[in-house]
Formats: sequence, structure tokens, C-alpha cells
Amino acid sequence: MSERGYSSPDSGPAASPTPPTQQQPAAPGLTRRRGRPLAVVGSQVSYEEEMFGAAFDGVVVRRFWQFISPYRKLVTIAVAAVLLFTVTQVLTPLLLRMAIDDAVGLSVPDRSLLLQIARVFFIVVVINYVANVVQEMIVGRVSGHLLFDLRRAMYAHLQQVSLSFMDKTEVGRLMSRLQGDVNALQEFLETSIFAIGDLVLLLGIVTVLLWLDPWLGLLTLGVVPALFAVRIVWLPRARKVFLHARVTSSSVNGALAENVHGIRAIQGMAREDVNYRLFGEIANENLRAHTRASRYSNMMIPIVDALTGLAMGIVVLVGGRMVLGGDLDLGVVVAFLFYVQRFFDPIRSLTIQYSIMQR
Repeated sequence: MSERGYSSPDSGPAASPTPPTQQQPAAPGLTRRRGRPLAVVGSQVSYEEEMFGAAFDGVVVRRFWQFISPYRKLVTIAVAAVLLFTVTQVLTPLLLRMAIDDAVGLSVPDRSLLLQIARVFFIVVVINYVANVVQEMIVGRVSGHLLFDLRRAMYAHLQQVSLSFMDKTEVGRLMSRLQGDVNALQEFLETSIFAIGDLVLLLGIVTVLLWLDPWLGLLTLGVVPALFAVRIVWLPRARKVFLHARVTSSSVNGALAENVHGIRAIQGMAREDVNYRLFGEIANENLRAHTRASRYSNMMIPIVDALTGLAMGIVVLVGGRMVLGGDLDLGVVVAFLFYVQRFFDPIRSLTIQYSIMQR
């Protein structure tokens, strides 16, 4: 068997000397008896950080965007469609405010103005639909070509890596990267283009809220610092949890590949039960890591929803009192409610986007 297989503690990477007063922690799948490893499934030393680096950083993004350069024209069209879609999202509540305050809310409703607003609203909805279809089609097309290019480039790169890399990296870990990471990058591209629209939508909504009523707008946006405070606490912990889940996934795939590759030796030594138990330890560790990562990934969504409800409550209470006092029009309050909902939708999408990037 290779040194990544099922070896004694004196063979393979785990045989490096350690001080007698210290004891290294057991790796996943490593069973100890009286301080000595009994058996191991998969690699005894994790080279995950050395081989694959951090879960996400600026260098990774810059390298990834190099693959997009052949499709710059299509990506530009998609971004333009996203921005046009975003503009229509901002205009819709403004048209509703005009219809309520300038046409319906008058003592004598202005039917001609209402008809004109309805026509403009219909045009905006059509543009919104067309822009959405264009962006979805182009993003799907580019992501499909990008998936093919990434897999071809990774396969070509594997033919040129050093023997030391192949010796330290199990087949299962490589397959995990070739399949799981490429799919995550494809999803990252799809959501990144939409994230540009989300950022523009946030800026547009903040501008319109402060333009409609600065006082009510500031009160409504007062919940945003709480969101940033939660994110500052959540971000470093989530990054570590996501990376650990990524490492354990590679460990499971690596151990599975080692078991399949050495099945004859396993059966010849009657080690089926031992290897099954050791693989179960790695699988359970992977389950715990992904369960924890799922909790961190979904933790921000309820917080965003709670802040959305809080902001809408501020609009209803404060805005309602201002309407009853004659300081604010009803259409402005209705527009505020629409904008508050659409303001937190991009934040929710960007949170999901960050979780995708960390996978």
C-alpha cells in the first residue's frame, strides 16, 4: 500500500518526530490506543491549506476572472441588462406613489393622469421582463462555456504538476476539486453578475428614500448598522467553518478513493469492518462540519428578515402618524414599504453570494 493508505504509524507522513512531552491530535479517521495510532483511513496529514490555499481571497477572484475575458462582450451585455432591470425595480414604487398621490388621492381623481401612469407602468414592466430574460439567457450561456473551459484547464494543469504534489494529494481530493469547486465557480459567476445589480439597487433605494423624505428615510435605514455589527461578528467565524467543511469533504472523497483503490488488500487482510468503522469516523466528522456550516450559512437570513420587519414597522408607525398629521402623503408611505422590502432582498442575496464563494 502507498503511504497514504492503511499503514503503520512508522511509515508515511505521520512518522515525523515529535517531542515526547507533546501529543499530536488525531486526524479524522485515526483511532488511537495508548497514544499510538491503531489504523488510519486516508491521509494522516492534511495538506489542504498547502495544496489549495484559502477558501476565498482576492487572488482567487483575479485568477477566476481571467477565464471570463473571452466572453467580455456577452458579460457586458448581461451587466447592462442587469442594470436596466435594476432601474425598472427602482421606478416601479415611484410610479405607484404618483398614481396614489397625484391621481387617485385627489378630491377629484385625475383619470387622464392615472391612464398615463398606467401606460408608463406597463412599459416599465415590459422592459423589466425583457431585461430579466436577456440576463438569464446570457448568464446561462456564459456559465456553461466557462464550466467547460475551467474543467479543460484544470485537466491540462494536472498533467504538469510535480510528482510531490501527486504523492501528497489523494485522488479523491483531486476529484473533489475538479467537480465540486468548478460547479461552485460556475454558480459564483451566475450570482456575481446579479450581485452587481444588487449593489446598484441598494444605492438607488437609499437615494430615493432620502429624496422622498429624509427624516423617515434615516429612521428606516437606522437598522442597517445593526446588520453590519452582526456581520462583523459572523464573518470570521463563518470563514473558518466553511473552510473546515471544505477540508472534511476532501477527506471523505480521499478516503473513499483509497478504499476503492485498495479493496483487494483490504479484503485480503479481512479489514472490511475496521475500514468501515474508520471511514464512518471521517464521514461523521464531515457531517458535523457541514451541519455547522449550514447553520452559519443560514444564520444571516433570519436576521435580515427580522430587520426587514423592524424597518417596515418603523415605516408603518412613524409614516402613519405623519400621514394622519398631514406631514406626509399616503403614496410616499406605500413607496417606502416597497423600497424597504427591496432594500433587504439584495442584502439577502449578497449574503448567499458570500456563502457560495466560501465553498
